[in-house]
Amino acid sequence: MFKVLSLVMSGDGEKIKGFLINPVETFRKQSGEHLGAAYRYYVVLLVLFSVLYGIVAIALDMSVFNTTIASLGSIPGMEWAAYLASFGAFAVSFDIFFIYVMFFISLFSIFISGLMLHCFVLLLGGEKGYSQTIKSMMYAYTPYLLFGWIPYVNIIVAVWMLALQVIGIRELQEMQTEHAVLVVLLPAFLVFFGFLLFGIVIATFLSGFAGMLGFA
Repeated sequence: MFKVLSLVMSGDGEKIKGFLINPVETFRKQSGEHLGAAYRYYVVLLVLFSVLYGIVAIALDMSVFNTTIASLGSIPGMEWAAYLASFGAFAVSFDIFFIYVMFFISLFSIFISGLMLHCFVLLLGGEKGYSQTIKSMMYAYTPYLLFGWIPYVNIIVAVWMLALQVIGIRELQEMQTEHAVLVVLLPAFLVFFGFLLFGIVIATFLSGFAGMLGFA
């Protein structure tokens, strides 16, 4: 599999290096590139990320699983917990299934996310087309797909990814920096605000329900 990946990525090594070290110039070079090339680049990195993330996730989950069983088994009266070890294969298969589902969703969700982002591009004056927006997203994922499978490091590369997204929107849509920042941050703010409103709705419902039952 890794041999196939290396063959596919043989012409993209400099592109990866460029997005990590000199993203401004590298984004400018991709302005005339076809969307298909950007998507192939994204998919190959997504496959690599999924494999590495899967290895780490399974190793961590099995470590927690085995430690939990050992801890429960040491409690008097809970010796039966040792039988839970037979669910180890289930835990691994569930991890593999979950990672596959996330990989499958990511193959298509990038286009939906790109469409949502492009609405804000249009709102703030971008006129270079949807394909440029989606390309900026696909290439901005470079650091996350390369290093996001590493625990704790994924937080840093997530911020790095957002910074690349701003640069990509600015360069490929030829927008001002402040407008590119708004294009990236406004959707995130709206999502956060939506969750906040949902939390308020749930809290007020539970408060009313408690009052109806006489607990408030």
